[in-house]
Amino acid sequence: MPAARLASFVTRIALGGAVLVGASVAARAGEGSVEALKTLYRIALSAEMCGFPIAPRQSEAIGRAMNRALAESGLDAEASDKLYLDVDATLEAEGWDKICAADGDFAHGWRALVAANTK
Repeated sequence: MPAARLASFVTRIALGGAVLVGASVAARAGEGSVEALKTLYRIALSAEMCGFPIAPRQSEAIGRAMNRALAESGLDAEASDKLYLDVDATLEAEGWDKICAADGDFAHGWRALVAANTK
């Protein structure tokens, strides 16, 4: 179940402090924050599914960025779950074998995304 994978990942990376379902609800989701959240979901899902190496400090930074983007987006828990499922479906459609290829374009891009989101 994808939502359970996200919850498990967030719990691990934020040392039990990330509580996505408790995020505040806003009338409109901020476009930039939603895009940032999609990117962070892609990072989290692919790290888990592909076993890409990620340092604990990077995981914690991703968790903090995810919480921040979720709060800024104004998405409620249901909309956040839908966004997560959409990202999961997109990655699956791209093909996990292609995404998880260690020397593939996605893996190289993933490393750059992690670096950009963990400064």
